[in-house]
Amino acid sequence: MKKVCILSAVNIKHMSLISLYTEKLKSWGIDFDIIYMDKYGEDEFFPAKHKYVYTNIVNPKLPKYIRGLKYFKFISFAKRILEENEYDFIIVWNDVAIFLLGTYLAKHWKGKYCLNIRDYCHQKFKPIYNIFKKAIENSAFTTLSSPGYEKFLPQYDYIHMNSLNEEVLKKCTVRQGLRDPKEKIRLTFVGNVRFLEINRRLLQIFKNDDRFELHFYGTHAEILEEFAKENEIKNAVFGGSFPVEDTYKYIDKIDIVNNLYGHGNLSVDFALSIKLYYAVYCKVPILVEPGTYMEQITKQYGIGFVVDELTDDLNDRLYSWYRNLDFDMIKIKTDIALKDILANNKKFESVLQDEVMEN
Repeated sequence: MKKVCILSAVNIKHMSLISLYTEKLKSWGIDFDIIYMDKYGEDEFFPAKHKYVYTNIVNPKLPKYIRGLKYFKFISFAKRILEENEYDFIIVWNDVAIFLLGTYLAKHWKGKYCLNIRDYCHQKFKPIYNIFKKAIENSAFTTLSSPGYEKFLPQYDYIHMNSLNEEVLKKCTVRQGLRDPKEKIRLTFVGNVRFLEINRRLLQIFKNDDRFELHFYGTHAEILEEFAKENEIKNAVFGGSFPVEDTYKYIDKIDIVNNLYGHGNLSVDFALSIKLYYAVYCKVPILVEPGTYMEQITKQYGIGFVVDELTDDLNDRLYSWYRNLDFDMIKIKTDIALKDILANNKKFESVLQDEVMEN
């Protein structure tokens, strides 16, 4: 029996796309373990045979060197488990795990692991670039969540793995038209609520506009909820952290996807947000930042509204744009996009199967 391990430096709830791997492993009759870092002190469900949890509760009041030291202790924790269990194949999830363990994996597990690169992790800095280069070159294969990342990564034959989670999205309602003009348009954020200043500004711009309702669902949404209460903003709805399997419930509350993260830095400019796939699959428009890879892609599909500035008239401009959308054209373009996305992910699945079965 093949022994497979998923290695991650984030909580399970921030690994929504790991099902692209786990569902395939289960369908092939392969058990798997998981090693991950728990930053919240939560007992999270995961369909692994064994869970190895490294607890590292985030305390922003601690000095940076203390917080950094706790991250580096994860290295010895993970090494011990990997070596004790002698896995046949390791699936490395996210860039922090690659940074922490990439050199070790390249030396001791050459050709017996794959990497999943999902973010910019300061690869512009030579020492970090070298860790990634070594880890990538010695991997069985490496996937990217966005082709845009090739701008700052070593040259390599990457596989583009689209962040479309069919297990979540197949439960969602695919739209058959735009929101009725008599109803409020729901501008919705689903996920880990960061970039709080941008969202506070959105709440101010759309404050008590009876054409819109702003929704925020996910970790840290309570911070925005408190802001809304303090500023007497009545047209906003909030919900806190939720399990991955409930994601569809909140995607169904979307009329326009809130995908505003700022722009002008590598962390966001070349990314393809998971929210792109919510928009494409469910056929809803999406807010995007100017000069980003997201702008480029969503323009092709006819679903992207570019927010150049968070000006006071954004609500009026967005309302006018939404009401003039051609839904039939959106359906045609997103159907074509979805077909391409699914075909691309089939390639990833084929490579994963070959490597797991071979090792």
